[in-house]
Amino acid sequence: VRAENVHLHDAGSTFTIGGVPFSIELPGRHGVWNVTAAVAAGSIFEIPIPLMAQAARSLRSGKMRGERLSHNGITLLNDCYNSNPEAAKAMIDTLAALPATRRIAVLGEMLELGRWSEQFHREVGAYAAARGVDTVIGIRGAAEFLADAAARAGAQSLFFADPVQAGDTLHSLARPGDAVLFKGSRGTRVELALERFLAL
Repeated sequence: VRAENVHLHDAGSTFTIGGVPFSIELPGRHGVWNVTAAVAAGSIFEIPIPLMAQAARSLRSGKMRGERLSHNGITLLNDCYNSNPEAAKAMIDTLAALPATRRIAVLGEMLELGRWSEQFHREVGAYAAARGVDTVIGIRGAAEFLADAAARAGAQSLFFADPVQAGDTLHSLARPGDAVLFKGSRGTRVELALERFLAL
């Protein structure tokens, strides 16, 4: 099972599987991968691909899982439910694809990475800068490595131990036309930065 003719756009993506057109509102290339995996599983049970394409049109992002919001002319991506290196890179790709004056990534610490924590955080920070993210804001713990790597790779970067302080700073930094990604592990509580930003 292969997704072909993939076109990512602001509100999701279009592609074909087995010649059948799909149109979904899930963000990023990883949304395409998830649907492709679902089609593979459905094919085992001989569910017709056109029927699965119809069902896929009704898929929506779950709470804090790629939710797209707009606030005072600023596009917000709320993916605060959890994070790991691959998921963070996938959402950075989604942020990079959005039309925006500037792109800001608010990235919380990725927990449970053990001895690889510093390495993975540095990889994600450098990746964000390489993908054209203008400002990287790290929140808590090992996200300090992430912010440092982003700065070394040419992005503006900031680090905060407290997500509420990050939300305060973001409020003074973000402008209409910007796009902002919020992502981090559950224990990092990145959603508090988003809530503070929306409240000010």
